[in-house]
Amino acid sequence: MRIIWCSPSQRPDILRCRKGAVAAEFVLIVPLLMLFLFGVLQIGFAVYAYNGMVTAARTGARQIVFGANAAVAESATRAALPNWVARDAAITSVEDDDGIARVRVRVSGRDASLFGLVPMPDTLVAEGAMPRVGDR
Repeated sequence: MRIIWCSPSQRPDILRCRKGAVAAEFVLIVPLLMLFLFGVLQIGFAVYAYNGMVTAARTGARQIVFGANAAVAESATRAALPNWVARDAAITSVEDDDGIARVRVRVSGRDASLFGLVPMPDTLVAEGAMPRVGDR
């Protein structure tokens, strides 16, 4: 292996000296790649949490449609939520006059995030709605 030394005395070769260029490029690129990676993870985690919230809201609406009271529907909704979201979720259930049962799940954006690197909305809201069984 031949080592090429770059010294200030070699003025004609100073422009061809690439010693340390890879390290400098690495230092410039890696933080951007890490920010991109954590941003993708954050967005994926938020979408996963929102999908779990929608599924839980549909589960609660299904409970109301089949005759369960609001407490049972809320319990079923909390059981269907992901664990890290279920603690601080606000669950409301409403049955409209037109025979549609609606369950709304509201979670703080901070609770649905993995990292604090990507801005999140203040709250994530998911709603599940189902028509009453006798109305079909």
